[in-house]
Amino acid sequence: MAAAALLVSCDPSRDDSKFDINYVSLDELTDCISFTQTDADGNEASDGNYFSFITSPATHVEIFNYLSDGSENQLAHGTSGTFTIKPKRGSDPNQTFYVRVVNSDGTITETSYTYNVYVMQELDPEIRLLASDSYGSKIWKWDTSITGQCWGNMGYCGGAGSDVGISGNGQWWGVGSEEEFLTQLQHTEDGAYHGDGDVENSYMEITDEGICTSYDANGDVIRTGSYKVEGYDADAEWRKGLLKTTAILWPYEINSGGNIPGEYEIVYLTADKMTLVYPKGGDYSTLGAWGEATYWHFKSTSDVDGMAWGYASTDSKSWTWDTSITGQCWGNMGYCGGAGSDVGISGNGQWWGVGSEEEFLTQLNHTNDGAAHGDESLDAYFTLTGEGIIERHAGDGTLINSGSFSFDRITGNEWKQANLNTTAGTILWPYEINSGGNMPTLFEVVYLTGDKMTLVYPKGGDYSTLGAWGEATYWHFKTK
Repeated sequence: MAAAALLVSCDPSRDDSKFDINYVSLDELTDCISFTQTDADGNEASDGNYFSFITSPATHVEIFNYLSDGSENQLAHGTSGTFTIKPKRGSDPNQTFYVRVVNSDGTITETSYTYNVYVMQELDPEIRLLASDSYGSKIWKWDTSITGQCWGNMGYCGGAGSDVGISGNGQWWGVGSEEEFLTQLQHTEDGAYHGDGDVENSYMEITDEGICTSYDANGDVIRTGSYKVEGYDADAEWRKGLLKTTAILWPYEINSGGNIPGEYEIVYLTADKMTLVYPKGGDYSTLGAWGEATYWHFKSTSDVDGMAWGYASTDSKSWTWDTSITGQCWGNMGYCGGAGSDVGISGNGQWWGVGSEEEFLTQLNHTNDGAAHGDESLDAYFTLTGEGIIERHAGDGTLINSGSFSFDRITGNEWKQANLNTTAGTILWPYEINSGGNMPTLFEVVYLTGDKMTLVYPKGGDYSTLGAWGEATYWHFKTK
């Protein structure tokens, strides 16, 4: 079965006029369906992830595989079509799928096929965080959200490294704008400015193939080189690991005359945040002595899957209502355009909303059936799993509905980071406002971090009206 293009051809001697469309036997099913396996460019490939099928005589079939929880995952249906099998990293490349015919008398004829497909090598946990697990690379930019500074000096304080990454513990001084970076050229190796102090627009890309590249605002390369992580321990109190590279943004030890250390302590690392530290002269033995050290704060918004649910097929993340932004978590807004992050951070464009169970219960006219289902509780949540399953739960944990989901990452777009595709009715309070209970299946992810998510849906799904301030629905969520 695991051939470049397994062609299970119809028997040319078969008399199609004698083919019973009311009942298809196992032999007839296997004789009359053929598959072609290709790569993304349509070339036949023995480990391709893309399949096309055709039946002759034309027979309606269902093609599916199974998720680890035993549930069916439909891949395709019809008399011909295409489907894709892309297992998670580290999965068995031998993938089985099933073909089923439901006969007119209600009986089922079913068979299975096993193909060898391409599976990406499983990444180490730290590389998943640095370079993503889904996209092959991750974009990192300066992060000034912690203390207003993203590079500077600090006391080599010890304790929990996460305190440096979350609250800036130990910081003495720093810069947080391009103008400030331009006053610090004495810290560079040549006294020149290379563009990596543009806090808003410079960035670095870290790939899963071990390459780190820093870019200026125009996308021109500032420096590039290999990287590796040594001694990674996610549970370590201070140092999670040692990042070895010379290619990060502004890679200079402070007050050193332009020294590029080439190694940095990773004291904090999540899907969207990274803080590096380097003690004066590389003297790691002084940890806790409060001698001078240099820090770097970075953030990433490009790893949509990593922030939304995790990395491994066994990972999952639950999201619940977030009223911390404006006091409301669902309501209507102007489809305003601009920076989608402004909607998620400050509620830009909001007109009206609800922020309590009592308020939700006055809005049952927006549901599909006029009934409360339990997700009006601020304790309600939905869960995203690594197998693409979404589950909607009431405040007491009762399952309301479930289905599938996927994210389409959007790059170079100021308004949104991704599109979220779901089975109808599976996020919390999944209703378009003032629509009589319409439950969209595609939402714009206008803001996403490791612990915040804001979704938007324009009236009637008319995405072409962005910026026209027509009515749209918003949802604010936070991690549970």
